[in-house]
Amino acid sequence: TALTDIGHGIGLQVMQAGWTLDAFSRGIELMEGRHEIAQVICQGVIDELRSDPPDSTKVDLRLENLVHCVLPPPGKSERGEELRRFVLFQDKPEAIQKGLVIFANNAEDVFAARSNDSGSGACLDEHLAELFGNMKVGGRCVTLTDIRCHLTSKDDARWYHYESFDSGVGAVSWSPNKSVAVHVLTKISDEWICSNEKLICPPSNVVTEKGTLRTTCLYCEEAPRRQQQRNRRKRKIYSPEDGD
Repeated sequence: TALTDIGHGIGLQVMQAGWTLDAFSRGIELMEGRHEIAQVICQGVIDELRSDPPDSTKVDLRLENLVHCVLPPPGKSERGEELRRFVLFQDKPEAIQKGLVIFANNAEDVFAARSNDSGSGACLDEHLAELFGNMKVGGRCVTLTDIRCHLTSKDDARWYHYESFDSGVGAVSWSPNKSVAVHVLTKISDEWICSNEKLICPPSNVVTEKGTLRTTCLYCEEAPRRQQQRNRRKRKIYSPEDGD
């Protein structure tokens, strides 16, 4: 029902999804030259088909920086909440948010460590992982490099489902003679299960109140991993008396 293209380039995917699949489609692009071309193409299509134009409300392209969804822009003290709502479609009904697909062409680790010019702090893949954690259950994140290493757990943490497939030869212009791996994450829960082998803790939220990925159990501060077997011997049920 909705698409957000991170790094929309000249905007073709966003326009195709919005005007041929009738999905609400948005894109953000860091490179001004590419974004300007996208705007020209978009307006050109509308002008050319002015007798029966496509629905302009289905396509929204912006010149923006993904980082500002997560971290404050220069000179600001808070992250760009309006941009974050735009990317996650939080201004649309919940049904649309549940059908949202976020796509990022992060192939060849372009969003990984080398995306961080300063050599310190979080890379773009980490920011993308945080956005995925904040999606509604049912939302999907499609990437060309696996970002699970930046999630709460790369193993089956029971809050997301992972699958991958090969694109087939010719699917991308920058590698026309090769097939590339496509990684699909689907959010299936807003909670994950603690790894503590001594306690059966209640589930913790995937994200904190501030929207960051939770890295420790809300109840015992253990790091999360796949759900433990519930019949583990001598494993007691958590109670507040056990500690904060």
